[in-house]
Amino acid sequence: MSSKKDEIKDVQPIRSLEQLNDLKCSLKKWCGERDYIIFLLGINTGLRFSDLLKLKITDIKGKRN
Repeated sequence: MSSKKDEIKDVQPIRSLEQLNDLKCSLKKWCGERDYIIFLLGINTGLRFSDLLKLKITDIKGKRN
């Protein structure tokens, strides 16, 4: 029996604007504001999920490019 670590997962990028909008709506409706905001930060910054979870408010608040 193989463990979850041994399983190969087929992960595909979001390829269309329609898929992206559907995912955003689903996250907002079913997962809550936190997950929706983490997703928005990820797609707009290119940060990995693990890096997004480490962010603190002070890392973002008041920062401008």
